[in-house]
Amino acid sequence: MSWLDFGLTSKRCAVCPSTSGLLRCGGCKVVSYCNPKHQSTHRSKHKVACTTIKDTREKLEREEAALRDAAGSNFIPADVFNSSVGRFWGILGTRDYMRARFNAADALLKVGTVAAVEKALDHLTDMLRLCRSDNMGVRDIIPSVLLRLGREQECYDFLKWWATVDHETYDWGNMDLPYLDTKGANVFEAVDPSLGGLSHLVALTLLKLRLLLDFQAYESEFGFGVGGFAEPDRPVGDLVKSKIRTFSPREISSTIKALKGQYHELCQRVNKANPYFWDALLDEGAGAPTIPEYYTHGSPEEAQFVLYHCKRAWEESEEAVGMADADTYKFVQAYKGAEERQGDLEIKRGRGLMFPFQFEHDVPTSSPPACFPATMISGGQSVRFISSHDPQTVLLYVDGACTNNGQPNPRGGWAVVYGPTDSASGRLEDKGPFGDDSVATSNRAELRATIAALRVRDWKQEGFSTIVIATDSSYVVDGATSWTRGWMLNGWMTQSGAPVKNKDLWELLLGEVEKLDRRGCRVDLWKVPRERNVEADALAKAAANRERGEPEFRDPVIRAFKSTTKPTGGRAETKPSILTLCLDYEDMFHDIFGGLVAKLASKATMERATKAEAALSMLSKQPPPSVVLVTDGAVTRHQKLCERLIDLLRGGTTVILGGCFSGMVSLGQFNRFFTRIGLPWRRGSYFRETVQLRRNVVGDRLASKLPSAYSQKALYVDNVDKSTMWYVEKENSTEAAVVFANVGAGKLGYVGDVNGEKGSEAVVLAMCGFLE
Repeated sequence: MSWLDFGLTSKRCAVCPSTSGLLRCGGCKVVSYCNPKHQSTHRSKHKVACTTIKDTREKLEREEAALRDAAGSNFIPADVFNSSVGRFWGILGTRDYMRARFNAADALLKVGTVAAVEKALDHLTDMLRLCRSDNMGVRDIIPSVLLRLGREQECYDFLKWWATVDHETYDWGNMDLPYLDTKGANVFEAVDPSLGGLSHLVALTLLKLRLLLDFQAYESEFGFGVGGFAEPDRPVGDLVKSKIRTFSPREISSTIKALKGQYHELCQRVNKANPYFWDALLDEGAGAPTIPEYYTHGSPEEAQFVLYHCKRAWEESEEAVGMADADTYKFVQAYKGAEERQGDLEIKRGRGLMFPFQFEHDVPTSSPPACFPATMISGGQSVRFISSHDPQTVLLYVDGACTNNGQPNPRGGWAVVYGPTDSASGRLEDKGPFGDDSVATSNRAELRATIAALRVRDWKQEGFSTIVIATDSSYVVDGATSWTRGWMLNGWMTQSGAPVKNKDLWELLLGEVEKLDRRGCRVDLWKVPRERNVEADALAKAAANRERGEPEFRDPVIRAFKSTTKPTGGRAETKPSILTLCLDYEDMFHDIFGGLVAKLASKATMERATKAEAALSMLSKQPPPSVVLVTDGAVTRHQKLCERLIDLLRGGTTVILGGCFSGMVSLGQFNRFFTRIGLPWRRGSYFRETVQLRRNVVGDRLASKLPSAYSQKALYVDNVDKSTMWYVEKENSTEAAVVFANVGAGKLGYVGDVNGEKGSEAVVLAMCGFLE
């Protein structure tokens, strides 16, 4: 429900639709009731607004009486309401009166009745008559008030006058000059480039949008009424009503096209003037806007100031907020995050003080999974590959790949797998860590993957004293444990006198090893057969095939792991924790997805949040949940909640968008949400089809536990990297029904299924790490 007290209503009871026998409230005088019982019932809701209106009105009456009784002085001329019209603010003695009148109008505007808004407009327009220069900014409020009353022509005339008057040369003190005299301006004309000021831009955007929606409503009804038009089943403004009977279908179409262009142009101009406004308008979690103490142009505070005066006009204009949501997501910027770390890790050359060791294991034929089983740590928050003999030793799988290796246009990719569902990957950068240009090769990609493994997490803080890196690259193992010693002594020259290739990456790798050594952490390299490294291999190849390159050296966006237990690196006996967000449709989720909830509850500690405030509090707990299951679209409409979720995602939490999420978000909400995360994902098609599992993406081990195909009615997600697509209609599809991607140090899963199919239950369990 809107935060508006009543919603703008005409002459009817505030409690019921009755329009007869109405009596006005004796306190505010702008709300009506059909009988005393309804007035008594409504008293608790109306009391605060009524008292505020009554108090501000009485204050205004006292200030006005004092001005009228003034005999004349240096501060207040005699008969000021007649002798000083147009110059009030310049007279110090009138300022308390003007402030009181402003407060009286503001109080009335918070009550959604026509009587209240009309009375407020009377105050505001008379304040302009008394003070032409408008020192209190009344001109920023009036256009939205006129739109609330349906007086669209007057709104445009008002905006037009302020846009065309020469503010530098106009004599605001000359009462003989024309003032607000624009009448009947062409509201359908192109947008005046001289129109400035965020409040006026926003008001004109809403006006043009209302006209567009009105014409579109008539266009859709053409042919169903007398004379070709039927009355739309939605409110339509007087301007369009007066035009529509004289317009042909072709004229309507051309007008719609012109209005659509003007509306989109204004959306862009609003965003340019203040990039925070559209988010503020669409953020349901922010509550009622408040007037900031001060603001600067283009600031969040300015957005709140303008929203305070215009939000009711937007909410009372049918379909307007929904259209703005759909048409302004393109202006959203990726959320940066208060604690985000991107590229701020120290980049330092090694000095030969410490080198990696070659890993030695008890049984030469031992496989990595046997030696390093997947093990939960820190209360189940994460799963790592930990030594069965030493809980402080962790295993990381790495691999590099290069297409067109040694040929024109090579492209490299790297990958690190550090848990059953945890990995990081990326394109090999065009520049090295110290700014040197480079050419992609397989060896360089392998070396880059090894560096990434040491930088992707703070392994010491996670409680480990030994990091074992499993790689199938002899170049990395032999080079790091042996060759680099001689190269450094020889000034980074080979025995044949040639410069060492990939010197920058070798130096950075040794720098990472030395940095870890200073913290009491050892690095071992384990040469494993290629068939023991299939998951990292697949991710590296997929990364190499990504279309978008990486011009500069960069680390994954990560945040330090925060443990609430002693850093032993040991196994924790407690279950992982899952927080389920059911803010809109808890009953529906339980009815459709009850089986999934039961399966999750058997494997994890479950908590559920059904209110935004509770969700924000639970997401802020330490340690944070291992998994957050988002079951509906509410999080897309609450900016603070969305940002907190992104913080956790980037910091290592797995976030799964499932349940009713895909079926309960609009186009704008969907696209806006993923843009805020920093992903180019877009809302795709909606249909039922049998989707196929992409085994090469999930790996053979997980593929053996997931359905190879199953039927689902799904909202697909488009513009996603193929390396993240789990289930698709066809192998060459450009959109997917199920996606699982790395975001920072966390994982983001999307399940487009709207009906809770059994196959989707298995998918969610797999994303949680429960099918390993």
